[in-house]
Amino acid sequence: IHGERLPVIVNRILSNQSMEDSELNVIAVSAGPGSYTGLRIGMSLAKGLAAAVDIPIISVPTLEVMNAGIFRQGVYWVLLHSHKNVVFAQRFCSGKPDSEIECELFSGEKYLQRFGFNLDTVCDSSEYESTPPSAKFVGELALQFYDIWVESDLNQITPNYVTNFNLGKTPVN
Repeated sequence: IHGERLPVIVNRILSNQSMEDSELNVIAVSAGPGSYTGLRIGMSLAKGLAAAVDIPIISVPTLEVMNAGIFRQGVYWVLLHSHKNVVFAQRFCSGKPDSEIECELFSGEKYLQRFGFNLDTVCDSSEYESTPPSAKFVGELALQFYDIWVESDLNQITPNYVTNFNLGKTPVN
């Protein structure tokens, strides 16, 4: 359904702002990690629109989007539920990424000082601070890191799945 609704939503937003797609200068898109289907749909729409009006795309890492609303000193983890007991995780130190993104079985002992989204299947909601992804932060980060993340070659724009797609298989420790 998102593949059908998202273009309508984008069109409505442009109409509400009295804008045509030809007036866009760049498109920012959350690049992952996340749902395979969600990333494909979002990225496909962004690439199609960018190609139609010949503008670049800024791919914004999803865990950095989630981190944008966190104001904490020291080390902490940003987590996003993937499936079953698996999470996408990245360590941050005082607001800056401090590790690569990993896709691992959730570990309450490893992921201390956690912030995240949709983690209720792996831990109690009192054990993390909710930090859902936000379109506002996608835009703010795209502007902040424009010179680093902007890409005009749409063939170079791909979702960051972090891991290969595998049906029913859960990582083992």
